[in-house]
Amino acid sequence: MSVSMEGRVAYISGGSCMMARGTATAFLEAGGKVVLGDMKQELLDAAKADLVSKGFAAENIATAIVNVTDWDSIRSSFDQAEAAFGTVDVLVNIAGIIVAYYRLDDMKEEDWDLTFDVNVKGLMQMCREFVKRLKAKGLPGNIVNVSSNGAKVCFDNMADYNASKAAVMNLTQSMALEWAADHINVNAVCPGAVDTAMLRKCMDESIRLFGGSVEEMRKTWGPPQLGRLIQPYEVGRVIRFLASEDAVIIRGQSI
Repeated sequence: MSVSMEGRVAYISGGSCMMARGTATAFLEAGGKVVLGDMKQELLDAAKADLVSKGFAAENIATAIVNVTDWDSIRSSFDQAEAAFGTVDVLVNIAGIIVAYYRLDDMKEEDWDLTFDVNVKGLMQMCREFVKRLKAKGLPGNIVNVSSNGAKVCFDNMADYNASKAAVMNLTQSMALEWAADHINVNAVCPGAVDTAMLRKCMDESIRLFGGSVEEMRKTWGPPQLGRLIQPYEVGRVIRFLASEDAVIIRGQSI
């Protein structure tokens, strides 16, 4: 049985990236509507055009400008989302960054702070604004936070990223506990090597530091059981499931 998103509206932060496009595809094909939130309109327009080229109706896709490190921008973006589709009842937090490969000995304080401002504080601010609006209407909802396998099995030379994504897992548990009484379910996904531009940046840095080739990494960085990289749409389907009624008994988990 396929998961239905009929009547659901999902706000997806980091909305121009490949992971967001894969997630939007999963929601749209199940009958939902999506709001793509990101910092630059031209990137959002390209993401929306990509989805429309796949056959999805433009009227089911909205965009919103958001900087997740700016609370006023977050509030404004939710206003834009509600102006397009009314109540947003699913929040998918994909917005995140990898600043650079660093050993801890060489980590710059400003890079550490930026990583946590975006990956942790920004995510928390998005969730709080989302929940505040649902509480005001007495409505239920779902949050799916995108963490990383780096939160569980640390990646070399990425201590700031690993720690920030571990914080997302911990926050997910706290949110699930605190907001359960408000009928807001919170879970997370912890993808491994997903075929995205961010992963290619990691590959380029790894090649610079340690050598190797992209072709070999594409074969070996993904799950051994698959023997390939994960595709964004495959993660999107898991996110869609966690946002659905089928996952009502799954709470505070990091998949």
